[in-house]
Amino acid sequence: MSHDDATVRKLMRRQLRIGLGACSLLALPLGLLPVVFRLLPPGDTSQGVTWLLLGLAPYPVLLATGAWYIRRAERNEGDVTGR
Repeated sequence: MSHDDATVRKLMRRQLRIGLGACSLLALPLGLLPVVFRLLPPGDTSQGVTWLLLGLAPYPVLLATGAWYIRRAERNEGDVTGR
């Protein structure tokens, strides 16, 4: 099925918008990690919390944002192709 240029441009704008939204969703929680580390008290007790935040906290955020992005991108493409 052939699409006109306006439809393709509209799809590209929508995909760009959700891509920037996904980057924003990732930048906020992951960008605040250094602030959280700065607020933690120095010493042996906070070292475990630091490793826990570094080792476990980013992955649910990354997975949820990736799943959201894929759903939105497929929905956008489905709107254009009619599926």
